[in-house]
Amino acid sequence: MRISHTFPLLLLLSATSLTLAAGAQAAEEIYKQVDKHGNVTYSNKPLKGGKKVDLPPLSTFPEPKAPPPQAPAQPAPKADIAQRKQALQEAIAKEEKALAAAKTAAKEGAEMPDIYRHTKTVMGKNGKPVTITETRRNVAAYEEKMKKLNAEVALHEKNLEKLRAELASLDTKP
Repeated sequence: MRISHTFPLLLLLSATSLTLAAGAQAAEEIYKQVDKHGNVTYSNKPLKGGKKVDLPPLSTFPEPKAPPPQAPAQPAPKADIAQRKQALQEAIAKEEKALAAAKTAAKEGAEMPDIYRHTKTVMGKNGKPVTITETRRNVAAYEEKMKKLNAEVALHEKNLEKLRAELASLDTKP
């Protein structure tokens, strides 16, 4: 791979441009000179045979302002606390009913194993076709059903626990 003669100049030009961009506000005038070999030189001082370069002003953003300090949180009025307690007690009552229903469904599901019936026709001893129905347990379907029912029970228990904890925290507030 061959590197052209202009590659070091491009590197120098890039570095110079970055330096100039960083200090453009401090330097008011920039000069550019191209010699007879095509080499380009930039400077903040006038160069022999150089021309002044007009650069656009750098855009700047003001420093973000800090948010104003917030007043300390005021305690909720007693009326709001009483309303929240009542709402929590109603939610607890609903959740207790839902939990009881979920437990009943899980108990009934456990007592009713999933079964499947398979009917087939075979030749009997007398040479005539005989229809036989086999009944078997579907263990995979039963386990999946119980998993869902038990997950619903656990969800309602967890919801009740959280609601009761929130109600207890309101009871400890003045």
